[in-house]
Amino acid sequence: MRSKIKRARDRIEALRVALLSPAVEQIAAALPGLEEAALCLQTVEQEVREGAAVANLVPYEIRRELTLLKNDLRIIAPLIGHGVAFSNAWAKMLGAGPTYTPSGEPSAPEQLGRSGSTLSVRG
Repeated sequence: MRSKIKRARDRIEALRVALLSPAVEQIAAALPGLEEAALCLQTVEQEVREGAAVANLVPYEIRRELTLLKNDLRIIAPLIGHGVAFSNAWAKMLGAGPTYTPSGEPSAPEQLGRSGSTLSVRG
C-alpha cells in the first residue's frame, strides 16, 4: 500500500516538474502518469477502508505518506491553476481574431469591423 502511495507521489512530482517547464510535450508526457496515480490511490483507499474496518486503525507509515501526498497536491494546485488561467487567456486572445464561416472561410471584412476586437502578435 505504501509503495502505491509513493508511486502516485512520483507521478504528481513528474507533473509538477513538467508544469515548470515551457515545453507542452513534457506536460503531455506526464498526463498518463496521473491516471496511474489515480488508480493507485483508488486501490489504497479500498485497502485502507478494508483494513480500518478490521483493525480499526491505519498504520503510521501510511498516514505519513498520505500527509506527504496531501502536501504534494497543495504545492501543485497553484501551478495547475496558473496553467488554466494562461490557457484561458490565450483562448480569449485568439478568439478576438477573425471569425470563420462553417465552411472554414474567414468572415466578411464588414463583419470583422463590427466586432470591435483586434489581435496583434509580435515576434
